Amino acid sequence: MSTRFENGGHLAIAVRLLAGTSLAALSIVLAQPALAQTALPPVQVQGEASGSYTATASDLDKLPEPLLDTPVAVTTVTRQLMDDRGVTNLNDALRNVPSITLEAGESSWQGNAPYIRGFSARTDMFLDGMRDIGNYYRDPWNLEDVQVLEGPDSILFGRGSTGGVIEQASKRPSMDAFTAASVSAGTADLQRATVDIDAPIDGLGTPAAFRLNLMGNSNGVAEREVTKFGRYGFAPSLALGLGTPTRLDVSYFHQTENDTPDFGIPWYFGSPAPVDQDNFYGFRSDHLNATADIGTVKAAHDFSDTLTLRDQFRYADYGRSETGSKPAIPASATPATPLNTINVAINAFTVNSTERQLQNQTDLLAKFDTGPVHHDLTAGVEYDDESSAPQVFNSSGLTNNLLNPNTNQIFNPTATYPRVKIDTTTNTTGVYAMDTMKLGDQWQLVLGGRFDRFSVHFHELAYSVPPATMGVVTANNALNHVDEMPSWHGALLYKPAENGTIYFTYATSFNPSAETLDEITSFTSFSLNNENLAPEKTRTFELGTKWSLLGDRLTANASLFQTDKYNARIPDPSIPGFNMLAGDQQVQGFELQAQGWITDAWNLSLGYDYLNSDTTRTIAGGPPLGLPLPFVARDNFTFWSTYQIMPGFQIGGGGQYVGPRYAQTTAPIEKAPGYVEFDAMAKYALSPKFDLQVNVYNIADNYYYDMLHPAFIIPGAGRSAMLTLNYHS
Repeated sequence: MSTRFENGGHLAIAVRLLAGTSLAALSIVLAQPALAQTALPPVQVQGEASGSYTATASDLDKLPEPLLDTPVAVTTVTRQLMDDRGVTNLNDALRNVPSITLEAGESSWQGNAPYIRGFSARTDMFLDGMRDIGNYYRDPWNLEDVQVLEGPDSILFGRGSTGGVIEQASKRPSMDAFTAASVSAGTADLQRATVDIDAPIDGLGTPAAFRLNLMGNSNGVAEREVTKFGRYGFAPSLALGLGTPTRLDVSYFHQTENDTPDFGIPWYFGSPAPVDQDNFYGFRSDHLNATADIGTVKAAHDFSDTLTLRDQFRYADYGRSETGSKPAIPASATPATPLNTINVAINAFTVNSTERQLQNQTDLLAKFDTGPVHHDLTAGVEYDDESSAPQVFNSSGLTNNLLNPNTNQIFNPTATYPRVKIDTTTNTTGVYAMDTMKLGDQWQLVLGGRFDRFSVHFHELAYSVPPATMGVVTANNALNHVDEMPSWHGALLYKPAENGTIYFTYATSFNPSAETLDEITSFTSFSLNNENLAPEKTRTFELGTKWSLLGDRLTANASLFQTDKYNARIPDPSIPGFNMLAGDQQVQGFELQAQGWITDAWNLSLGYDYLNSDTTRTIAGGPPLGLPLPFVARDNFTFWSTYQIMPGFQIGGGGQYVGPRYAQTTAPIEKAPGYVEFDAMAKYALSPKFDLQVNVYNIADNYYYDMLHPAFIIPGAGRSAMLTLNYHS
């Protein structure tokens, strides 16, 4: 493809479009070299208009085989897909994955709370192969791509991974010098800027490069009053020995956010309250201040073409200070109560918390033959120390009108009192080995095992609540608990053709009671007694096929799966605040997906997941048999496509359909309707180095229910738009 440009007029137009925003100055700086020329010489823009939506390999070193030959369903959200869709937060990136639905954050945690194939993955977030436990809203400004590995697989990741894991791959230095930047402005006071600089370094005696990524973002939410999100970040990284047998990578990641959090609208007798989309029941003084500081050192050495040793060390510190307000229909209201007379109760809370994490992973990769069988062996040992120290305060005596809330009311509770102080430390030691045995050109057998020792020390101070005297310690408890669990993985692959794979996989996982670093049984209950519960156990069976088509430009995947969780934790109906291992849960489903280029001009990413979830064993008063699991939509469809309609001009569109979901399946049962949402994009090349892009979200301006929680519902954003000026050297 080629495009001709005769002058810099389009850049001047772009700067004028951004005039009046706080990004205008940065747009002028970026555009100044071209605007200084009154007449640009004709130039030719060669190559594809954008990159692909498909990936051929996993970001995880533990999965050395091509994705085509990896017997796990993997969905990749590439950098190009995120850029084309104008993604500014990880939740929006994950909306491109049909197996994922989203839960709303709550007082005991904040940040991303995805569900994969019907099971929570809040503690299954990974950054460059290491667990990322922070309670912060992740922004993809420093990510190359996001990969979702579906199905339980504790052999690779240790505890958790019931429905799968989310792997975030950071941008890394390379020997390709470049500078990229973007400035954005939009509706709902959106202002955003990112910079990405990659610079090879001479004079160090080894191939080396430095990379720096910067981000600043501020935005409200269309049709949501008061809610604001503000964050900034920087991420320097240094790579030594690029392309040599001995490599060292040192990186640091920092992100700070200062938000006015959104706790949405209340449930109204099992359904979302029939109120306006922009109703806000909290206070302008509500805030969420969170930081993430992550330092990582990774070293690797190739002893030969067939033997590699790697070690990765990380220290992470996460801080959070939050005051939020959750609306709830009062117990005195009935369905017959006039809506305009209902004053919702505001359950206000304050949380101050620090989480810290120290991790080390050592992996050995070996390739060798035993007779006619070729082996790709990956083995390793891991250590993970995690701590969390939240203090929770509650405030009472706050209300607001259901239909016409006062968004300017002053935070003036009748009482603020300590609720609980928790100090949790966990230590995990794991050893694993996985061998891919290639039995000729068409058959592969994968066998693996892992053993984890998960220990927890839990200390709790619980305090009295009104009407009792406030601030009196009612419990001072400490317990130690150890879980030792094996995990297994087995798969058989058959390649009917070089570009296709059929596989069958069996894998297990386990979930300790303290995996979330707290002992909170529900959104309002705390109980030390849950620590001694044995881990939940999960197994999955998956039959799938993967194909690389159209000259490796398009991937098409399909899978059938069944995941069973045994001894699931459910609330004990006879003892409030307690859980018990008395439930079984099952998710059966299938997935269809295609990503990549259909033609030289047509790029596509689409996927459909059918999830038939059910509680298969329960007790009286527990989750009823027959109802789907919470937060699981039976039908999920995501779609996005771009088309180069002429040189230098590209359009795109897509969206998602999410079926009805339950937020709670025990009394009171809560259910939200499904929704469909459409987005669009247009991109115009102003010059070889500049392009202008506009994204429009929720084109139809639908009022829909996006993220659910048993205590509240967060509506989706209304119609909004973002204009972006991109620079790339």
